Amino acid sequence: MSKYIVCNLPINQNNEIRIAVIGEWQGHHNGAFSLSKDDLEQIKTNFDNAKVDVVIDLDHKTIYEGTGEAYGWIKELFFKEDELWAKVEWLESGLELIKTKKYKYISPVFLPNTIEQVTAQNIGWTLHSAALTNRPFMEELGEIKANNKQNQKKEESMTPEQQKKMDDLEAKVKELEEKLKTKDEDLEKEKEKSVETEVDNAIALNKVSVAQKETLIALGKANPDELKKLLSTMTAITVPNNDMYANNNNQQNNKIDVLKLGGINQ
Repeated sequence: MSKYIVCNLPINQNNEIRIAVIGEWQGHHNGAFSLSKDDLEQIKTNFDNAKVDVVIDLDHKTIYEGTGEAYGWIKELFFKEDELWAKVEWLESGLELIKTKKYKYISPVFLPNTIEQVTAQNIGWTLHSAALTNRPFMEELGEIKANNKQNQKKEESMTPEQQKKMDDLEAKVKELEEKLKTKDEDLEKEKEKSVETEVDNAIALNKVSVAQKETLIALGKANPDELKKLLSTMTAITVPNNDMYANNNNQQNNKIDVLKLGGINQ
């Protein structure tokens, strides 16, 4: 693990993040290291020569577990004065963590002596991966809002009024989403209530038995139209005469005592 140089930088929600700065750090857990302008240019050159994008995972799972789910992809490296920046394609999972402020920092992982796989040559500094994290190493960089204002061009930055409008808009969208969710839940409850009423009515009309109630309700929840179709084809169940001694002769319409038919006299 000592070959990895892991740093932490603040992040924002757009697709440009600062990935490396010039400096020297003595207190890194893998030992002291420094990055010069030449080192940053070497990182960019090696990135440009690579054939794959650099993954942004969560809490460095690519290092510790060998692979990690992507929350974003670094597509390009470029300079803003002496700082190395990255263009990122954020996935929805990554954006959600940033928007909700569950994660505030980007942590790039640099390799100082990278061995090229094909030629086996030492090509120097490379960007191995990056991670969303909440354990900043470069604390002198400060919070993300301050850094954004320092590094954005005037025409790219938001005024306080614009930021407030954006925040209000996001809050309104969230409120509407919650209302829509509640409405959907209410509609589902009404649907279930309607199905139960329909089945209860069928039971009251002797079309189905009480024992069939739960099965029919389950059918109605899954396919209301199929339940309606099924119940419409059913007729009322005829309840037998409760007189156990009587039988009905349909032709003569006379009641015959079944005990007498058996030769038993009362």
